[in-house]
Amino acid sequence: MRRKDKQISDIEVLHSVINNAAVCRIGLVKEDRPYVIPLSFGFDGRNIYFHSARSGEKVEILKVNNHVCVEFEQDISIIEDEKPCDWSARYLTVVVHGTAELADELVEKKYGLGQIVKHYKVGGEKYPFTDEEIKPVLVYKVIVEEIVGKISGM
Repeated sequence: MRRKDKQISDIEVLHSVINNAAVCRIGLVKEDRPYVIPLSFGFDGRNIYFHSARSGEKVEILKVNNHVCVEFEQDISIIEDEKPCDWSARYLTVVVHGTAELADELVEKKYGLGQIVKHYKVGGEKYPFTDEEIKPVLVYKVIVEEIVGKISGM
């Protein structure tokens, strides 16, 4: 990171940004083109989980290249000044690099879906997903390889 003065390395702060984000944005690479989409997600303190339909562009890309970049943010706003060139931004962001693996085993798939539900509803990880509910869904686990945060204007 170029601006070391803005870097966040405190793991508790990094996890807090992830846990307080409404969505994440995942970046994938298809051949030589980037592909970025917003996703709902879950995070258990080690891995990031997201779900998908069984087909689609994201699924096809991940079959070929499972390296991902995931972005989380909170408290984003523009800080205006008299001159637009003096404007700045207030933000708290986290970027994760990792690899996305399919959670194929039933127990892990249910766990991943539970983490997603838990992120949006307290106690949601205890929802008893049935095999029929899980059958049409893919669950990916992002194994975190690098995590870095950046703060400005706070």
